[in-house]
Amino acid sequence: MTPLASTQVRGGPGSAAAPDRTAAKLLIVLVASFATLVPGGPVETRDFSALGGAVFWGFNLVLISLAVLAIASAIALLRGQTRAAWGAIAAAWGYIFVVLLDLGHVFPTTPDPIPLALGLIEILDLMLAAYVIALGHRALGQF
Repeated sequence: MTPLASTQVRGGPGSAAAPDRTAAKLLIVLVASFATLVPGGPVETRDFSALGGAVFWGFNLVLISLAVLAIASAIALLRGQTRAAWGAIAAAWGYIFVVLLDLGHVFPTTPDPIPLALGLIEILDLMLAAYVIALGHRALGQF
């Protein structure tokens, strides 16, 4: 077996199992999953009117910024720019922070309980984000 072939078998840069490519694909899944959670959508049924416009739109700006960072990092990772794993890690930590604030009833707080589907998706997103963080560090050669 040639050195190139052995690299591809073990998950080197050219293989489908490369951590940077997998992290990129999972980031896109994470962004798509969060997009289903928009207020007034099919999953997020809570009333956020008590937050006020500035707080509500400020929170949305944070979520949009996370999505842009995640998508940009995913594209860069798919193009072979391994340093973009830092952006993937930052975006994944951002998503974890947002989910923990919501599930912990810290922010945003509403009089309505968290719908079951929303809670389940957020828990799955937590696990997905943790996996993206691990893959990002692996892509950077840190473990």
